[in-house]
Amino acid sequence: MSKKKGFTSDKYKEEILQALQNQPFMSTNEISDNLSMGYDTTLKYLLALFKTNKIKLKTVGNRRFWYK
Repeated sequence: MSKKKGFTSDKYKEEILQALQNQPFMSTNEISDNLSMGYDTTLKYLLALFKTNKIKLKTVGNRRFWYK
């Protein structure tokens, strides 16, 4: 999947944070589907947000769930 036109890394992070604001507990797949982003791109920015303590992570089995 190609990069969304005009999207910077800050814009990707902003979109993810907004999605988690609207629906606070989502899997990586749910976020990528809701935002029409590739899975790898979504995971990249989720991990960046997690490392800066902007979001939290709960692992259930082999699935990751993200929340604020």
